[in-house]
Amino acid sequence: MSLVPVKSNLANSRQEETTSQMAQERRKKKNKMKRYNLVIPDELFNEVQELADEKHTTVVELFRRFIKLGLLAAQIENSPEVSLLIREGDTEREIIML
Repeated sequence: MSLVPVKSNLANSRQEETTSQMAQERRKKKNKMKRYNLVIPDELFNEVQELADEKHTTVVELFRRFIKLGLLAAQIENSPEVSLLIREGDTEREIIML
């Protein structure tokens, strides 16, 4: 007869929780992404969804692009020698961030 150490159910449960937590932390470090819940009006969302469909991309990807463009515009705003322009034919409009 041999004796085999047996962990209690409580010890097994704690070990599983710790292992699960460690796995979650590894995934978080690997992804390095932040989550942010955004609430927007239906009409605005529908416009973004239509554009995403036209561009064969996702709403999330469009939001990422919009944020990057907004950050660029904010940087430009802080530089007095740089302007953000939209040109339509012969007409130019300067974009000013408020």
